Amino acid sequence: MKKYYLEFKNKQAFYFIPDISGFSQFVENTAIEHSIHIISELLEILLDNNVLNMKLVEVEGDALFMYSQEDLSYSQIETQVSKMLNSFRAHLYKYEHHRICNCGACATAINLKIKFLVHKGRLDFIRVKDIKKPYGQDVNRIHRLLKNDVPLDEYLLMSNPTLEYLKIDAEEAEFTRIESKYDIHILPYYYKGLKTYKTKIEEESTRDNIQIDEKADFIIERDIKVPIERVFELISNFKYRKLWDTSLTEIVFHEGQVNRSGSNHTCIIGNRKMKFETIGIDRKADLSYGESTSNFPMVNNYRFYVLLDKLDPMSTRVKILNYVNLNWMGRMMRKPIYNKLETRWNKKLKKLEEVGLNNI
Repeated sequence: MKKYYLEFKNKQAFYFIPDISGFSQFVENTAIEHSIHIISELLEILLDNNVLNMKLVEVEGDALFMYSQEDLSYSQIETQVSKMLNSFRAHLYKYEHHRICNCGACATAINLKIKFLVHKGRLDFIRVKDIKKPYGQDVNRIHRLLKNDVPLDEYLLMSNPTLEYLKIDAEEAEFTRIESKYDIHILPYYYKGLKTYKTKIEEESTRDNIQIDEKADFIIERDIKVPIERVFELISNFKYRKLWDTSLTEIVFHEGQVNRSGSNHTCIIGNRKMKFETIGIDRKADLSYGESTSNFPMVNNYRFYVLLDKLDPMSTRVKILNYVNLNWMGRMMRKPIYNKLETRWNKKLKKLEEVGLNNI
């Protein structure tokens, strides 16, 4: 039987929940792994913009449960809402312009919304062994308000005690009053849209993709009996790279991030470390992917582009376009370098097919 006890000290706190709208449907209907990474990044963005230094109680799936014992003003709360909201929007906008993946999660991430809930109430704690958390009626109240009747996707919601404590004129602050029935209780609360808090996002004129117009130094092509979506995931998801690129000793990458244009990873082969950058591609292929490095031996820059075309539901044509900018020493070794790269790519594609035929 668990031992616990409650701490009653009659303190007050502002409870605060930023909640990502649409998360449940997003996870349910799309690529699970990518959606988890995207939501994780967004929650980190929110925490990075916690300008009021609120204490994080818990990450609750798609939301952060936080509180502050400081005597906050309405303008301070608005500042936090504005900072979090616009950092959230800017991250999604940038992500949309740098993504390389067209899975459901990546393609629809730009449609995610955010809402903010604030409640002023009593602060008590429950302790279970070494875990101490806020507990009680007011904690329950703000969580109940997550299920509300607000007819908007994005909004700031404040409980009635919060407005009274902050001495806010609801009409002047453009809040709308609403009441919802919870169990046998009717709770009044106030909400307003987030339009007034949104700042202009610096737009990117074009998608960060490279057009492949120049002739490749050499091309490797192979038809493999693996569905195109699986081929793309094996190639673009770094956690699978060692499964088919057996020349790697190790690969170092950001495990909590979905690979996108501008992402970096380091390939370690023996004692040699080579830093690669992911490149977006503007190319007429069903799916495409690219990388670039300046750490290749005897090469100023090496780029490769993977073009994938669906042959049928279970087969894919893989074409590797190689661009090798050799240095002076490399130009004297052009043929051996090209032969080595071609041999490696043929081995990789053969292994890629083997791995793709197995469950990953």
